[in-house]
Amino acid sequence: MRIRNLPTGRQAGATTLGLLLLGLALAIGLVVAAAVVGSSLERIKLAGDKITVKGYAEEKVVSDAGTWRATVTVRAADLQSGYRKLEDDSARVLKLLQTVAGDAASVSTSPINARPQYEIGPGGVQTGRLTGYELDRNFEMSSSDVALIGKVAAQASSLISEGVNINSWPPQYFYNDLNAVKVRLIGAATRDAQQRAEQFASGSGVTVGALRSASQGVFQITRPNSTETADYGSYDTATVEKVVKAVVTVEYAVARE
Repeated sequence: MRIRNLPTGRQAGATTLGLLLLGLALAIGLVVAAAVVGSSLERIKLAGDKITVKGYAEEKVVSDAGTWRATVTVRAADLQSGYRKLEDDSARVLKLLQTVAGDAASVSTSPINARPQYEIGPGGVQTGRLTGYELDRNFEMSSSDVALIGKVAAQASSLISEGVNINSWPPQYFYNDLNAVKVRLIGAATRDAQQRAEQFASGSGVTVGALRSASQGVFQITRPNSTETADYGSYDTATVEKVVKAVVTVEYAVARE
């Protein structure tokens, strides 16, 4: 058996004092280390601080070009009579366009498309018996006079009363200088984003720094007072007046004041 001797009073006091000094040294070391680490984390946090905002801008434009399209269709028992009927109806369409638009009419026509028509039996199955032909021709008129395009579209359907089977499509309106508008909107949306960032930062003890990244969203070209949006952008062609909308996402660095 191994017997340990108990320490004397003087030895016990020395031991206790040593332990207290060691504990105090460790406590001071932990405080200093925490301060150093905290300072480092603060610097890292500030270096990585950022603010991300979206900027918005819009501009109204008036279309400076328009297009009108139509399809004339005839049905006949044979190709020859169908062709003659389609030629007569085409002449009526061209005469109307000349009357309404005059020399301003720039019209293009497609070749005639002819399709055989077969008898449909019970159950919707073709019997193979030829019943006649369907022929059609497309017309297209373009002009920088958008009011004229609208007038042609409105009057084209009157040919139905003359026995012309015409399908007049709604006119389409475009704006030719769209790229210039987009450039202006990107600049305006970016300035709007910076103002938003500064507004967010005010009163928060930080200042907006350098621009770190920016991305452009899709453009939305809509009719006035429309809230329509599309993931790949939209382009309204039904109205003469349009609103071009742009959104940008901008990231700025921020620093403490």
